[in-house]
Amino acid sequence: MNGYEDFSERFEKKEANLQDIWAVLRRRKWTIAAFALPMLAIVTIYSFAARPTYTAKGTLLIEKEPNILSFEDIFQIEPFNQDYYQTQYKLLESRALADSTIERLKLYEDEKLLGKRNEEEVVDESDTVFRSKLVDAFLGRLKVNPIRNTRLVEVRFKHHDPQFGADVVNALFESFIDMRIEMKYKATEQATAFLEDQIMSLRSEIEAQEKEFQEYGAEKNIIALSDKETTIVEKLAELNKALTAAQIDRIGKETYYNEIKVASADYIPDALSNPLIQRLREEFVRLKREYIKKQETFLPEYPEMQRLKAELESAKQSLETETNALIKGAYSDYQASLKRERSLQAVFDRQKKQAIELKSNAILYNSLKIEIENKKSLLESLIRRQSETGVSARLKGLRTANVRVVDRAVPPLYPSSPRKKLNIVLALLMGLFGGVGLAFFFEYLDNSVKNFEDVKKATGLPGLGLVPAFSTDGFSRGYGYGKKGRKGKSVKIKLGGEKGQKGGLLDMSSTPGEEEGENQETGSIELITSIFPRSTFSEYYRSIRTTLLLSTPDGNMKSIIVCSPLSQEGKTTTLCNLAVTFAQTDKTVVIVDSDLRKPKIHKIFKIKNLNGLTNYLTGDVAVEDLIKESQTPNLYLINAGPIPPNPVELLGSEKMSRFIGEASASFDYVFFDSPPLLAVSDALVMGPRVDGVLLTVWGGKTTRDALKRAKEKLDLHKIKTIGVVINNINLREHDYYYMRQYYKYYGEG
Repeated sequence: MNGYEDFSERFEKKEANLQDIWAVLRRRKWTIAAFALPMLAIVTIYSFAARPTYTAKGTLLIEKEPNILSFEDIFQIEPFNQDYYQTQYKLLESRALADSTIERLKLYEDEKLLGKRNEEEVVDESDTVFRSKLVDAFLGRLKVNPIRNTRLVEVRFKHHDPQFGADVVNALFESFIDMRIEMKYKATEQATAFLEDQIMSLRSEIEAQEKEFQEYGAEKNIIALSDKETTIVEKLAELNKALTAAQIDRIGKETYYNEIKVASADYIPDALSNPLIQRLREEFVRLKREYIKKQETFLPEYPEMQRLKAELESAKQSLETETNALIKGAYSDYQASLKRERSLQAVFDRQKKQAIELKSNAILYNSLKIEIENKKSLLESLIRRQSETGVSARLKGLRTANVRVVDRAVPPLYPSSPRKKLNIVLALLMGLFGGVGLAFFFEYLDNSVKNFEDVKKATGLPGLGLVPAFSTDGFSRGYGYGKKGRKGKSVKIKLGGEKGQKGGLLDMSSTPGEEEGENQETGSIELITSIFPRSTFSEYYRSIRTTLLLSTPDGNMKSIIVCSPLSQEGKTTTLCNLAVTFAQTDKTVVIVDSDLRKPKIHKIFKIKNLNGLTNYLTGDVAVEDLIKESQTPNLYLINAGPIPPNPVELLGSEKMSRFIGEASASFDYVFFDSPPLLAVSDALVMGPRVDGVLLTVWGGKTTRDALKRAKEKLDLHKIKTIGVVINNINLREHDYYYMRQYYKYYGEG
């Protein structure tokens, strides 16, 4: 049971919150419209007036490099790592490629990128500033979109000219393929040049040694070798063979080192077979992908982004460290081979010296012969290697690359922007959301009293009732009778009374129950309950009367002051109509105009302001001599009389206390009209002598602070406050639908 009650309570709160939100939106509908409609108009005008932009697009395929040679290429790698593809995407967006494309199409001579130039402006294609602006404009229109889970990448270029956009994309593809070929074969060309230098040097050495060999044989007339000489020669030959092998090994490792020290990490063969480097590379790619993904949500200063950035830098540093370790390892191998070669060279030289010391010309002869043969063998190896690298380098002319154009760009038929329908829908949504936000912001800033909840929060007092706002036709805005009554008669009501209300004679329908042929009558809006006793407005005041009577069931509430925190808040209108409704219950009611500063009661009831309250307080006039009858049965008046110079002193006198007592004894109810509480102290000096004070506020105008200060003043003087009546409430805006429906039905019934 408790669970059901909790659920019901939550549901009721949710429903109340939704009703509050709906009330705010309805009340601030013009604010929302004032924000949304201009935005919608601006975006619509822009969408139809903006110059259309076309997006040309093409597709590239990046795959494994084809190998058309029978031997292994020098830099054979497997380009399927994630970082490899990320590198290719960045190359497509690089400034170097953009500059190459600009140069290919000679866009510096065209005005399509930077717009029209002055006739006197001279274009210098070598100007770095001008060139940088061209590249920036180019990259600003370029977009590279990798297609997920494929080796395809889509390249887009936006421009007002569809043909120009297609030409740029196709030129970019060609420039990118050229760049890839240039990068691939640059290291091979360097290795080929190195081998050429080694071959030329080795050929020179062989030619010199052959000449020396021939001269030595002719000089010594060498024919045959002895067993001892043969042993020495064989030993020397073995050393020479080992030395040759060491030289070949040293040259190979020196060649490998020279190749990898100028190549990027992706082109080092041993890096692909190294599990540590592969793991570091995968970790770097993972962190980079995670950083890019979170960069869409968080700022770079966010702690998580800082941590990821630090880990990314660490992974990158580790990868570079391991890559450099491979290069250093290659250099160490090269140095070790060099040392071994030098060591063997030293041993060989000592063996050779021994042969010389033995004066064995034949040994020297054979050693020269073997050395020449070994160098010829080395020469053949270098020539074969040079041939391979030369063929690989010449493949550049065949434009073999691992990048192929799948779809060339064609001029688009339809513009990509502006997207008129989408822009209009988004503008409408953004305008509505912005207008709603602005409406709630204004609602937050609005400190006025609009409903009973505001009254309760500001003062803790009950709301006795409300009176709807009057439109220019004399009725509540949109509710009540129209300009023609049910019987077709016309009655004129004068919108006079308090300052600030609209004047003039306005047609109002006659109320049900009036007989045909009745003459027109003229009155003020303060007496609408007397003129139209069965109108919806009379019912509002009767509702206040009922609430007021129920709040004092013992019948002790006879003398009441009606006042307001500030001026022009409808207190006199409330007093007069409320007094009429009390008189309609067959009770004797008297209205006392105790506003001795700006009296109005005599104007409303069209009597002369003579022999009034001031005459009683300053003279010997009896109370019964002040009473004047009104056209409403059981309703009597006591006007203010001449305006005195000291109203507070008169109203706070003992004579005023006697007047209140005599009036309360003679009538069932006594209503006092009083000046605003926060402006003067008239109501405060009278308050302790009456049964209670009724506060009236102007809905949507009187602030909660003003109402709160008025209540604090009454509490400070220990004056009983009956409650608060809200005037001028727009029933449509302030969510009093149930009251509108009830009173509309009642009035029409």
